[in-house]
Amino acid sequence: MDSTLARAAAAFLLAASLPAVTAQFDGGGNGNGGQFAGGAGGFGGAGVGFDIDQATRIRGVHGILGALAFVIFFPVGSVLMRVLPGRLALWAHAVFQVLSYVVYIAAAALGFWMVQTIQIPFQDGSMLSNASINYHPIIGIVVLVSLFFQPALGILHHRRFKRQGRRQIWSHLHLFLGRASIVLGMVNGGLGLHVSGASASLKTAYTVVAAVMGALWLLCALAAELRRCRARRRPAVPPPPPQGDPVLGSDDDDGVHERASPVVEPKL
Repeated sequence: MDSTLARAAAAFLLAASLPAVTAQFDGGGNGNGGQFAGGAGGFGGAGVGFDIDQATRIRGVHGILGALAFVIFFPVGSVLMRVLPGRLALWAHAVFQVLSYVVYIAAAALGFWMVQTIQIPFQDGSMLSNASINYHPIIGIVVLVSLFFQPALGILHHRRFKRQGRRQIWSHLHLFLGRASIVLGMVNGGLGLHVSGASASLKTAYTVVAAVMGALWLLCALAAELRRCRARRRPAVPPPPPQGDPVLGSDDDDGVHERASPVVEPKL
């Protein structure tokens, strides 16, 4: 039953996010500004020392890639860990999240270009130095750096859990950084729409879709933790009897006849 609900949630996550991404690509009803309201005027008009049309297009692609990464790809990659069986879940989760990070790196690269290129007249220079809007790029950089450590933390968690059968500091760091980064990424997408002067309809569409997908993703994570807690309360399965000679032991042990019960890694 839990598996069926999780699969349905994953399908809904993907389907529900498409209208918001399409709205960004189609312009959100602004007509001139691509994904953002105000068009080229949002960059201060003519004579600002950079190509306003090019900057507007790059800003739109930056927003689309960021929304794809945090509203679709990262949450779906997390849900895959809970709905797929066995090692397939591990590999699907790892590959999907790495690809999601690549998408976000592309979005961040465009963001760095805008910070370097766009100068805001009469407003303290660049987007990063302007205190009224620099929270968006700062949060984006923090998330980018945090996600950089996720693959290594995930590998450490997997290897240590296989050896010791319980979560350690690496496991908790992997879980915390992953979940915090997804939440911050979703929130920062909304802040980016605010900074750019997006239309009210686009802000509403993004907020609703991000909230619905975020809630479903968190529910899947909560369900996985509850299943893990129930599994820990169950009595341990007795170890199987040793194979081979009853005195010398089996060919592949070390002479000690106690065998640990198999360790099943929990879904992250």
